[in-house]
Amino acid sequence: MQFTFIRHAETDLNGKGYIATQLDYHINERGIYQCVNSVFEEKDFDAVYCSPSKRTKDTARLVYPYKEPIVSPLISQRNLGILNEKKKWECDKEYLKSVRAYIVNPENAETLNDLKRRIDMFFNLVREQQSDDNKILVVSHNGIMRIIKLYYMSEVEEVDTKNLGGFTYKLKR
Repeated sequence: MQFTFIRHAETDLNGKGYIATQLDYHINERGIYQCVNSVFEEKDFDAVYCSPSKRTKDTARLVYPYKEPIVSPLISQRNLGILNEKKKWECDKEYLKSVRAYIVNPENAETLNDLKRRIDMFFNLVREQQSDDNKILVVSHNGIMRIIKLYYMSEVEEVDTKNLGGFTYKLKR
């Protein structure tokens, strides 16, 4: 089974300085432009998955308009607890680096183990729903993609899709 992961297109939240946010925005005009210039061919995928957020659903529908995306909360953005809705300049840079590296976990935030458990559940769900030879498009969030790159992939499996910062991952049984 082959997965192609892409990050959602731009929203009006991009560039606003949020560390993390649970705010749910649709993609903006630039995001639509990004998607229109990143449309995949109809034959490229057997299924499409995305998180429940508006930005991932918008992106999925625009880059692959041939199938309705299957929505899964298992690939939602990480909940950063007390850091949600905070701006980067409101926190110490070294602290934020430690949070990003999973050395420090903010109060009420999901841990690295929480995220890995969610991603494992997602891969198991897709295994149950799809055939071994299927090609799957996944539209998710940068943090989820970073975890997959760090903990699930070896360097030789990564292929740059050049579509919204994506990569391809081959899931082995």
